[in-house]
Amino acid sequence: MHNMGDAPFFGYSSKRGYQNARKKHHSPSIITFIHDLGLHNSIVAQIIARMWHNARPRKVGALIWLTLNNELPVGTWLQTMGIQAPCKGCNQGLQESARHCLMECTPAQKAWSVFLCVWGEWEAPNRLSITWPFVLLGESVFEEKDDPPDLHRYHPGGFSYRRQPLDILRSFLLYYLWFERCRRHFDGQYSLKRVLLQSWEATAEVGMATWKAIRSSSQDRTQDNQNSIELAFKTEWLHGRIFGEGEAAISWRLLPPLYFLNFSND
Repeated sequence: MHNMGDAPFFGYSSKRGYQNARKKHHSPSIITFIHDLGLHNSIVAQIIARMWHNARPRKVGALIWLTLNNELPVGTWLQTMGIQAPCKGCNQGLQESARHCLMECTPAQKAWSVFLCVWGEWEAPNRLSITWPFVLLGESVFEEKDDPPDLHRYHPGGFSYRRQPLDILRSFLLYYLWFERCRRHFDGQYSLKRVLLQSWEATAEVGMATWKAIRSSSQDRTQDNQNSIELAFKTEWLHGRIFGEGEAAISWRLLPPLYFLNFSND
């Protein structure tokens, strides 16, 4: 094994990987990122737990984790291995950092503008501004130790915090923005509408799966407990009829509202 040479793969080699790995102890970690926001130590574990929440697919949590640890293979990451890879979304030769790729690049800006529209429909007046900490961590960046208890509540039904549907949508936007970036990088194809549609559909599917789990495990709870869980779920997921509506039989909105699609001109 010690005689094996480099194994090139899309410009990557084992030697470059080893050299890059030796530099990683100098890179800011997720803990450093969170502490730099000025958040209390009691919030850190909560943020990490929310990142890996059971309602969020592991691949989405992994993307956020890699980004927070400066491990996402964007242009700036590739430059540490001597590979020049400017942003292909702006076509201006700009350096492609994770922040640029997922928030500042033109397609990403459009996606987050659409997200603001959904937020405004959910909770008016809309005072949310899109920042890099919010893009990665959601409302966790606004939380303080003395926030009301219901902000951090946990339910057996698989949801645990207010505006969870919006937080799930936020994380799926991150994931599909990255997915389309990779498609553009390797195939030269990019569709913002596909990012928006897939993000919305994936969010609705999380809601559907959670509701199904709540209903299918009802025999394990008292009737009062079951009713409480169902009411809490509907309060969050059916708020404003954005993602669905109904009582015992919920009608899910698998297609987003028109403004979610008309905003994008691919």
